Amino acid sequence: MTIKAVLLVTAAALALVGCGDSSNGGGVAVVGGGTTGSTPTPSPATPAPTLASSLGADGWAATGTGTTGGDGAVAAKTYTVTNRNELIQALYGNTATIAADGSYTGTLDPAKKLIYVKGRISLNVNQALTEQTADDYIKGSCASTTYGFTAEAALTTAYLAAYRPSVYGNASLPVGNPESARVCAAALQKKVVQIFVPSNTSIIGLGSDAKLVHGNLILGTSSAPIDNVVVRNITFEDAFDFFPQWDPTDSTTGRWNSAYDLISVLYATHVWIDHSTFSDGARIDRLYPSVWTETVGAVNYTGSDFKVQHHDGLIDVTKLGNLVTISKSYFFGHDKSFLIGGTDTASKTAENPSVLKVTFHDNYFQGLRQRMPRVRFGQVHVYNNYYEVSLDQTADEPFLVAWTVGQSGKIIAENNAIITPGTAGTVSNLWSISVSAARTSGCITTGYTADDCASTFADSGTQLNGVTVDVTTPLRASNAAVTASTWSPAANYSYVLKPTTGLIGTVIANAGAGKL
Repeated sequence: MTIKAVLLVTAAALALVGCGDSSNGGGVAVVGGGTTGSTPTPSPATPAPTLASSLGADGWAATGTGTTGGDGAVAAKTYTVTNRNELIQALYGNTATIAADGSYTGTLDPAKKLIYVKGRISLNVNQALTEQTADDYIKGSCASTTYGFTAEAALTTAYLAAYRPSVYGNASLPVGNPESARVCAAALQKKVVQIFVPSNTSIIGLGSDAKLVHGNLILGTSSAPIDNVVVRNITFEDAFDFFPQWDPTDSTTGRWNSAYDLISVLYATHVWIDHSTFSDGARIDRLYPSVWTETVGAVNYTGSDFKVQHHDGLIDVTKLGNLVTISKSYFFGHDKSFLIGGTDTASKTAENPSVLKVTFHDNYFQGLRQRMPRVRFGQVHVYNNYYEVSLDQTADEPFLVAWTVGQSGKIIAENNAIITPGTAGTVSNLWSISVSAARTSGCITTGYTADDCASTFADSGTQLNGVTVDVTTPLRASNAAVTASTWSPAANYSYVLKPTTGLIGTVIANAGAGKL
């Protein structure tokens, strides 16, 4: 499928990168090795292609100054990238230094830029563009030089022996070796697979096959907040953590925790993610069952809660992430889908009621397990989405819950359609609550009002297996801490609410990469 003509850019107005053309000064700055890949230096495009626009953001992303990404970028800041080296150089204005192991340094380029992704790009590669394995990260880090491990198999064996629940207990996080070795290897992977995005950037897929796989886009850091990012028409897949950590204290009995989302919106405002596709690919977490084979007290550690997880979120909006719209995208085959707000504790410098404003609309959620979304503090508008989820516990990702009202979370859900194939499903399958009076008081003490710190929920037009249902009444009745909404999306932005009838076909036909 080709990209629909959204914006026709002529050759006089647009230049695309020549990939690997040494006559254009190709070559990346490298450490510890020769030059591989190419610097994305602009060259004329003949003929000029039809490209997706950076314009059109709606919902929360359209408020305030709006979201336009790199629209209006000059020719010298317009790139086509075909590999990780080129992508990094485009983000850093051709100033990045990429080491032989794939780690890199530089200063992000805040100028308006248009980055077009062509074909499949793996982010889990070294400077020579060789796909990296767990063994590569172990051998290339202090896991080998300091702790003597040279292969994943040996490290895993030692790790499971040291931190088995019946041996280590659940009073504290793992310490000592081999946890220290795991941290070393994980740190090197992080330096490779996390790719940072600057302000005023559009990352847009060319055609129907643009992919970014095996990595994590990071939008904003505490030391360098960003604004104005557009991501469109790209398939994101399999941000695989080779070295998840066993946390014996998580949920009191222990859980495995992984490090990477496909996109992490942290200290970023005005973000529009549209017409893209997100999944775990072939390495779904269901394939990695619990490695524990024991029962300790009343806890059966062979259960599904203790399976090893190699993926975190699809798109998480945490810290000071704000004014985000996620639209017309396709999400499938994943457990912890969308986390809005990463902690129950309000803070002036991280999660709080003044940020985490997110709109989800016209998305297709298929085969997801939970967090669609899970909301703390933020004002989140969820409308005209289609949820196709399985209650079959043998499914790749059996459905647990759609909407979770977390601490001070505020959700308004309108005209969403939910299908649970093969089962009747009930309203109770759709929601959960995680709030407390004590944490609400703590939010107020931080300096916010009671209204700011309240947890609220309202739905209308929700359709479950073709029948209109009321989620609001049973949800609020279950916990008095969840109250009526005191905010309105329409008071902040305009939107067109489609009827639920006929919605499913429309969403499926338009959601995902390759459908612009």
